[in-house]
Amino acid sequence: MKILFYGAGVIGSLCASELFSHRDKIKECINDEEDKYPINDKHSVEISILARGKRLEDIRKNGIIINHYLQKKETIVNVPVIETLEEEDIYDFIFVIMRKNQVLEILSILQRNKSKNIIFLGNNGTGIDDYQDLISKERIILGFPSAGGRREGPIIKSIHSEKGSITLGEINGKITPRLLIIIKIFEAANFPTILTDNIDAWLKYHIAMVSPLANGIYYANGDNYRLAKDRNGIKLVILAIKEGFWVLKNLNIPIYPDYFKKLFRYPRFLQIFFFKKVLGSEKGELAIRDHAMAAVDEMRQIADEFQEIIKKSSVPTPSINKLYAYIPIK
Repeated sequence: MKILFYGAGVIGSLCASELFSHRDKIKECINDEEDKYPINDKHSVEISILARGKRLEDIRKNGIIINHYLQKKETIVNVPVIETLEEEDIYDFIFVIMRKNQVLEILSILQRNKSKNIIFLGNNGTGIDDYQDLISKERIILGFPSAGGRREGPIIKSIHSEKGSITLGEINGKITPRLLIIIKIFEAANFPTILTDNIDAWLKYHIAMVSPLANGIYYANGDNYRLAKDRNGIKLVILAIKEGFWVLKNLNIPIYPDYFKKLFRYPRFLQIFFFKKVLGSEKGELAIRDHAMAAVDEMRQIADEFQEIIKKSSVPTPSINKLYAYIPIK
């Protein structure tokens, strides 16, 4: 089995290092006689990561260094690293973990490559619309990884649960053999995988949550602690998230995941308390603020994608529009 992580940022580096470290367990799981999914070679497991520029140099020189914030440990894993993906470089699975705007720039490379399964993990408000003109639907899986952090020179400071989690789904909502083998692979590396029967809705609601939070960070001049102390700012973020949910409901897009339903049944003071607690912590800094500040281009990309969704609905979005104005222009 050959797996490539295309993108060596925080999450790509974390996933590649964890899977590489658990190659033996992954080999055991793919040799399970009950597994019916065709793998090119079940007798070996090769994990690689694609990186460029300074990040490529760092990995070649130092390996992938992860400072696991919650686990209070540091790991160094020498994952094989490549610089380019050629047409005949065949992998069983290619996991693309990059900012949405960066993904759009490499679609022609993925189109030419002959690997059958390409899993796009990340923010996405358009489903497969931006992909399917170049990459056939049959090759695409969508998902999102629950982790965050920042780069500090060659070191990745990552925040993730003791057992990370990834949400995945087929476009048609079916539970397919390839999804089941991906579950086995990631669970062998202590990354439980959650399957959803409507990944497009899941990703749209995720953006409806993430975009106002990122824009709230910009509203507070890049300071999550400042935002946590600004009651009016917190209320604006909450209203913007609610507006986004109303937009999606107006378009008959069901709420995913289920815990979003519970969050907005709470009274306003509890919602404010929750967001103040999340934003006013180092966890909030690593999981929300750092990505917002490092990926302004992506945050504008997904905000623009959601603006296009808003145009299809009849829901007014004054809070979303107010926060949108704070996205830095680069």
